[in-house]
Amino acid sequence: MHERSVVTALLRQVKSVASEHPEGRVAAVRLRVGEFAGVEPALLASAFDELAAEDLSYLPALVITMARLEGECQQCGRRSPIERFRFECDGCGSGKLKLLGGEELLLESITLEEQP
Repeated sequence: MHERSVVTALLRQVKSVASEHPEGRVAAVRLRVGEFAGVEPALLASAFDELAAEDLSYLPALVITMARLEGECQQCGRRSPIERFRFECDGCGSGKLKLLGGEELLLESITLEEQP
């Protein structure tokens, strides 16, 4: 499962940030996942739950925000969402689109809380 390797790399980043703040504990991890990022959010969440519980010995919240696939026409300049992976401008019909979003897989933030 590709998502397990993504989560393994993600947890390395999370632990690196957490090590800079030893008084804190990771409470939440926020990801931005594009619909064209090549990962399945449900599988990503499942792998996170399994691997974080093993690696961190507790389970922080995972918040996934989906990013729609969006493009800008290089011919007429129109910006619009790309529906059903149809890479054509809704305005002029051109196939010359520049992707503006929807491919990303970003660690947006890590929320730390003080440990008692």
